[in-house]
Amino acid sequence: MAREEAESSTPPKRKDGERGAILNSSALSAPLQTREKDPPPYGAQHPQNALWEGGNEALPPQWQEHGVLGDRIAHEDTILSMTSWFRPLPGVRLDELGQLLVPGCEWHISPLGRSYFVNHNTKTTSWRKPALERPPGSLTPECIIEGHSKNIRSLACLSTSCDIISASEDCSIRRWKRDGESIGGPWDNAGEAVRAMVVSPDQAMFVCGSMDGKLRLWDIAEGSMVGDPWEGHADAAVWSLDWSPNGQVIASGSEDSIIRRWNPNIGRQIAPEIKTSHGRVHAVKYSSQGDKFTSGGEDKMICVWSKDGKLLMNIEGHEETVTFLCWSKDDTHIFSSSFDNTIRKWSIDGEELFVFRGHTRAIRSFCLTPDESHLVSASMDCSVRIWDLKTNQPVGDPLLHANELVAVVMFSDGKHIASAGFDAKIYVWSLDAALKQTRADDAKLKERVIRDARIPNKTGSPKYGSDFFGTDPNLAPRRAAPLPASLSSTFRWFSNLFSSVRVSTSSTIRTVDVALAYDEDVVLVPITPRTPAKSASSKYSSSTQASQLQAAPETTQGANGARTEEVSREVRCCGLFFSCRRDPSQS
Repeated sequence: MAREEAESSTPPKRKDGERGAILNSSALSAPLQTREKDPPPYGAQHPQNALWEGGNEALPPQWQEHGVLGDRIAHEDTILSMTSWFRPLPGVRLDELGQLLVPGCEWHISPLGRSYFVNHNTKTTSWRKPALERPPGSLTPECIIEGHSKNIRSLACLSTSCDIISASEDCSIRRWKRDGESIGGPWDNAGEAVRAMVVSPDQAMFVCGSMDGKLRLWDIAEGSMVGDPWEGHADAAVWSLDWSPNGQVIASGSEDSIIRRWNPNIGRQIAPEIKTSHGRVHAVKYSSQGDKFTSGGEDKMICVWSKDGKLLMNIEGHEETVTFLCWSKDDTHIFSSSFDNTIRKWSIDGEELFVFRGHTRAIRSFCLTPDESHLVSASMDCSVRIWDLKTNQPVGDPLLHANELVAVVMFSDGKHIASAGFDAKIYVWSLDAALKQTRADDAKLKERVIRDARIPNKTGSPKYGSDFFGTDPNLAPRRAAPLPASLSSTFRWFSNLFSSVRVSTSSTIRTVDVALAYDEDVVLVPITPRTPAKSASSKYSSSTQASQLQAAPETTQGANGARTEEVSREVRCCGLFFSCRRDPSQS
């Protein structure tokens, strides 16, 4: 949770670097005495003229301004790390729709520039940012690690010891055991907030990038900085880092759209800078073989570069800023996340293979399990989600934090996850427990479906029961209909349960087996069609969207030996095909 500070009854003194000056007028100071402990009362309206010199031309205390992309300017509250794209005004709602996650809550600014929150559900105000309530029965973390005082921007896990390294905007890096015990004291990053961090392939060193544009190399065993800071990005904050698999090169991306490559042994650049169109470079990532690397940023583009810095390909598809990138172990796929709330899977030639949807806000980080069976993502919607890469579907319920998430990392044992973000806490989760809970939920769902399927249908309505259509008490036993190979694993238990549907409208009308429908575009042709010609008819093509009805006369032998005309009707609707015949003499 963000650090709390009580407002004083007298205007605070301005710190170095803060813009504007607080007016010392007693007329303006007097009303503030009633707000020493509590935020403004519910329904309070503050005048638009600010209580600091320059009116709304200057920022309130505790706020800072920084450029984002082009002419876009962000204003950030340094206490709660709440960001507004617009000039903050006293008493004005600043959150965009849905940004606070809790319905009925708004973000306001007090006359002294401090954030407070209005809850219309309870008609109350609070200094604390509202958090989502954890649903009953949801998985809880095995451990919550506390120690940082500001946002945690990056996490790493040492494969040899399973220790966690965390880097924060409180200008420190810390090392922890998995149970939360601190190993040594915090490592001071020369008073600079850390934005990015990456550990060397041999797990002996790590390098961090800071708001001052400098990189600093650290010895993990010694807990000390190695040499002088690396300079090159000037004052442009370093937002992304990666270490090449051979350990010979470090790539860094900054908010000035530039990627630089460094020799970690001497701390100097080893190649010309790469000027990108990304704006702020949020992500750089080497391939597993180290012969290529990717980058992404605010231009929504993913760039693929050779190890020498030659642009090989641009990949387009995301609708907002690209925040994180990852390669599969065999380098045949690229995964990317974005502020458009999605994760996307790409082939090596840039073809979009799948879009993972489920998060409701920006996804800031993700990782793959060691066996690449699952993907784990961290989002600004305060949740960690687990995705099954065989079915490309989310697994289980989200793992919830109290605040927005920025970083997530997988332990080398493949059994635990660590996640962190704006609440300055590290949550350690059991992946086994999450998957076990999911399997238990699936078993309960299957049991419920089986139980409901056995409910006798006495109303004749088409729902549940073995008498699926409520018409034929002598319905023949079902037999499994074959599924396409691509669907067999996804719907294994479902296809066993509802493998086929046998439709019959009377004992004298021929029954038809219909295969299981999976998608609207899949056209299901009868398994035992009346004639081959009709089953191969072009009217069953997948491009047909509307239901089709066709009647065709057919001669049959009547009861008295005479040949009579029967009407055959074939119906295709909602992915199912039905066929029946009726004797006109019985109508």
